[in-house]
Amino acid sequence: MTVTELPEQQTAEQRSAEQPTPRRRRGDRPHPMDRVTAWAARGLIAFLYVPIAVVVVLSFNSSDVTYRWTGFSTHWYSVLLHDSDLLATLRTSAVVAVTSATLAVAAGLLAVIAMPHFGPKARALLSGGLFLPLVIPEIVLGVALLSVFAKLHITLSMTTLVLGHLVVILPYAALILLGAHGALDPSLEEAAADLGCGKLRTFFSVTLPLMRQALVAAWLLCFTISFGDIVMSTFTNGVGSTTLPLRVYSLLKGGLTPEINALGTLLILFTFLIILGVGLRQMRQILAGGDRPSS
Repeated sequence: MTVTELPEQQTAEQRSAEQPTPRRRRGDRPHPMDRVTAWAARGLIAFLYVPIAVVVVLSFNSSDVTYRWTGFSTHWYSVLLHDSDLLATLRTSAVVAVTSATLAVAAGLLAVIAMPHFGPKARALLSGGLFLPLVIPEIVLGVALLSVFAKLHITLSMTTLVLGHLVVILPYAALILLGAHGALDPSLEEAAADLGCGKLRTFFSVTLPLMRQALVAAWLLCFTISFGDIVMSTFTNGVGSTTLPLRVYSLLKGGLTPEINALGTLLILFTFLIILGVGLRQMRQILAGGDRPSS
């Protein structure tokens, strides 16, 4: 092949690569499996979001029961704002979830940072101890913790509730942080050490910023699990430490009112605002990265 033939061959290859892929004709019928997959996806989306929409709609119901619509009203939002008992349980759930999630992420991060410095046997023992609660039923963990507290004569309170939730959510935090720490480039920490940074400064200046997204993800997951936990809360809560899920469960005996739907709507709105804020922040970062001049 001569040198003069190379541009012609490259031009032909470029033209063939630029040609659009043939579209499906109108007369061509889709494969039956495509239809099944499409309807399965629609059914899954409906299964996930229809109950949420029903909760929002019924929160504006003027009826005293949740299953019968009698008219539009915001009465139950006013009732919710004046229900001191329900708001107290909401405050307890929020405090317990924030405390438990923060402790779980901190303990999981320390365990993940220390794990590479152990030997193979010690590392396997630590991993087994961290992830063992994932395979043990939560009701078994609750009974075991209640037995320990009773044996040590520890009164059930907010502290025992936080410890119980910590046992449940710590494996999730450690699992996320372990994967994030394993994906880090070890040469970055070595470069920081070569530049004169000590271990503590390297941790706060290099390792911690690189794991920021994993820390936020682990904290949000732990917060969500702790906020909605009912099994462990049943065994570890005491007087004055009743959580929102336990309160809602107790209301089932007397019948639920649209007040619970109003509370659920506010929680859904709060979650949506958090997701929207995180999404806008990521979009700004993507746009900022795209506006940077290429070197």
